[in-house]
Amino acid sequence: MSGRNYPEPISSHPNRRAPHIRSVALSNAPQRLIHFEPPLKRESPGSQPLSEFGRAPSDQSVEISVKEAAYSSGTKIGASASSWRVPSPDERWRVDQSVLPPRPNDYPLERTSRVVQGATADVVASRLSKCLQSRSIETKFSEAEVNVAKCRNTNFVKFYIRLYSTRGDGGNGVLVEIQRLCGDCVSFIVDCRALLDASEGNMGREPAFPEGEKSLYLRMPISEMSFFKSAALPPVDEAEPVNMTADLLASNHSDANLLGMESLATLTDITKTSKATAVLSAKRVLCPEHQDNKSFNMHNFVMSLIIFGNDTEDNSFYEGTAFEDHAMKLRNLAVCSVANSLAIMSSEGHLFDVLDSCRDWYTDVLVPKLVQDLSTAKDHPHDACYASRCLSSLAMTCDGLVDKIKIVGGLYALQNAQKVGQNEFALLETDARKCHELIMRRSVC
Repeated sequence: MSGRNYPEPISSHPNRRAPHIRSVALSNAPQRLIHFEPPLKRESPGSQPLSEFGRAPSDQSVEISVKEAAYSSGTKIGASASSWRVPSPDERWRVDQSVLPPRPNDYPLERTSRVVQGATADVVASRLSKCLQSRSIETKFSEAEVNVAKCRNTNFVKFYIRLYSTRGDGGNGVLVEIQRLCGDCVSFIVDCRALLDASEGNMGREPAFPEGEKSLYLRMPISEMSFFKSAALPPVDEAEPVNMTADLLASNHSDANLLGMESLATLTDITKTSKATAVLSAKRVLCPEHQDNKSFNMHNFVMSLIIFGNDTEDNSFYEGTAFEDHAMKLRNLAVCSVANSLAIMSSEGHLFDVLDSCRDWYTDVLVPKLVQDLSTAKDHPHDACYASRCLSSLAMTCDGLVDKIKIVGGLYALQNAQKVGQNEFALLETDARKCHELIMRRSVC
């Protein structure tokens, strides 16, 4: 060993210090897994609104009661509902320039921002309010911070709008900053650009027209496109996407259920799929006794979300959390799928026959629930849009359904929804007005 040179230990050098060693405490505590309960599946539509439901089997190894295990105190885990307010009919967004705060510099400025010169904060807020209404974006305003608005568009993209005072070469101005929280970035950027333009007074084209909710890339039904007319599919291939969607809905995992509902909303939209596939999907949604519903009853699943989707006792407990958003999106997609299904079967002239075997259930259960959605349009305006479309299709089917709509207060609910739409949700105003006019015409006839 005398002929070898070994490095001297660090401790032998007086000018060198031993490196600090970080210690990590290891715990044997089990990992907490949160499991969403799968949506309710109804055994039979029956004729009563409170028929029994059953759950899909869930994996007991990961299932956990969030309320008991994680939040045993019983306090609500979401944001306080009192901290946000829905705009009233006579007041939208009022922001006083004198109390508008400057932007804090403790985090980077969002690229989706713009400085508006030559306009006060109240004028900018008014422009944004009109744009939010015309684009059918649900909005709530902060009661603690008058310069903050919380928004969600029809694609469930959530974002904040904040106004700040700023000083530039042109004098005092208003900084408009839009921050995306979650959701599709393409859908967000379309609304974001429109809002930033509107803040400067450029309202652009009114989006409250039928194409407003269609895909950005589709402006005509797929079945009418030239490439599709020469690509005929066998019946097995036309039914395959519907069967795959049914498998997702039958899963005991909530993320698969949500994916299945998104797929079903697309399959029942004639602009996004073939007519044969859309008709088959619509029949399975509307008719509980359809032959393809034997293995998994798609009608029972979708209707359970509509009838009982917003009646859970946990709604207030999970307010403002991902749990609430998940349930709201599931139900919104369910009402959308039913509205699409009713519309396509009505256009094909088969709606009367499809509903014949369960007309009493639609009359006694579904119609009152849809009217209830209209009466609570201020809380869920997008659901109310689809509810009014459902009622329009049902009203064209038979006079008995028209009479039921009027008996349960449908006309008054439509008028209420129309006022809500005029103030904050343009699509709702259009759909509710068309439905009201249709029912009035059928009543005269």
